[in-house]
Amino acid sequence: MQQSESSSALFDVVVIGSGPGGYEAAIHVARHGMKVCVVEKASLGGVCVNWGCIPTKALLRSAEVYDLAKNPLEFGVNVGEVSFDLAQAVKRSRKVSLKSSKGVEFMLKRAKVEVWRGEAVLTGGKGVNVTAEDGSERTLEAANIIVATGAQPRVIPGLEPDGKRIITSREALILKEVPESMIVVGGGAIGVEMAWFYAKAGAKVTIVELMSRLLPAEEAEVSEAL
Repeated sequence: MQQSESSSALFDVVVIGSGPGGYEAAIHVARHGMKVCVVEKASLGGVCVNWGCIPTKALLRSAEVYDLAKNPLEFGVNVGEVSFDLAQAVKRSRKVSLKSSKGVEFMLKRAKVEVWRGEAVLTGGKGVNVTAEDGSERTLEAANIIVATGAQPRVIPGLEPDGKRIITSREALILKEVPESMIVVGGGAIGVEMAWFYAKAGAKVTIVELMSRLLPAEEAEVSEAL
């Protein structure tokens, strides 16, 4: 999606971040006749589409199919020996994410929402400064600014991610091989999904959770079902 060639532009609403909160808000106000711009420094769709819900569910589906393939006779199907190809599963999940990101781009374009690529900084008042990857800067002005920058993994002192032995959920989504063992710190939705996937893929997985049960933010019945 093309962004303005001018060094500054005026909008009714500027949305910083294109995740579910950001792009939904942008489309909603655009449909009410407002001139809207979304500022995004990474791929459209935010964490959910690119590094969260969507690719995770794609990997879980791969693990589910693998699990079914290991027990084909139960379904009356005869097959040979099966194995899990993590690289192919990751490749498929990235393809699914890319398709979803393109879908967000299409929806924004259809709603006539402009997209400016770069990192946004609030300058005070109605101003937003956007720095693109090439270092060029442009200024936006808007009567309303929505900050929808999403979340990031919490860093635990002493367990700072190094991208190799200690990783975040983002690195876990693109590992090149299944580890022999894995400790997942946190038994929330993300932790449980990652643990289930890698356990099905063949790793020995242990979940460490501070609270008395897994998925502590959910209903107790959900935890019991696990």
